[in-house]
Amino acid sequence: MEHETIKSDDRREYFRLDDEVLLDYARVDETQIAALRERIFDRIVDRFTVAATFATSSRTMSRILSSFSAGQPDLARYLKMMDQKLNQLARLFVIEEMNAGEHSVTQVNLSAGGLVFPSTTEFSPDDMLQLRLALLPAMTGILAIVRVIYCERSAQGNGLPWQVAVEYEYIRESDRDLIASHIMAREAERLRERREQEQEGGNGE
Repeated sequence: MEHETIKSDDRREYFRLDDEVLLDYARVDETQIAALRERIFDRIVDRFTVAATFATSSRTMSRILSSFSAGQPDLARYLKMMDQKLNQLARLFVIEEMNAGEHSVTQVNLSAGGLVFPSTTEFSPDDMLQLRLALLPAMTGILAIVRVIYCERSAQGNGLPWQVAVEYEYIRESDRDLIASHIMAREAERLRERREQEQEGGNGE
């Protein structure tokens, strides 16, 4: 089977965004990497990645529903409600898997090619990490194997002395698309809020 991969020699530029996520990561060895690759690309859904799988399915389902919603609105409405309920259940699974109470929200610089995050642990370039990323507020859980690009001392002074940059080494292409869509949606939301604030400021003059 041909695995979908984002390899370290893929240097395409991606739009980056400062964001808040739930994050869990750990260094892995070659044996663990082999097992993780099978898990990442296995089409049997697990509890952590089920929300991402459902989100991808919802996109396909939305296009199908739009094609017959005019002729069968009640059926389309029912299917949309079922889809929403399944997505809500999937989010609960991600919360349980991440033990959300133990994982505080982390400020990261996120892109579809990788991310930069603060860490209590120092890593070396080319270290391989298992990374579990939950996008907020949808609680979309994404599992990837990442490669450390650099690890530098942080000047934040927040008890997280290291700033770590990683790129995705192995990730589902559909998950990378979800990250890209999340970033675009967040940026559009921030632009809308900025315009509203500017309009309110203008009206107050």
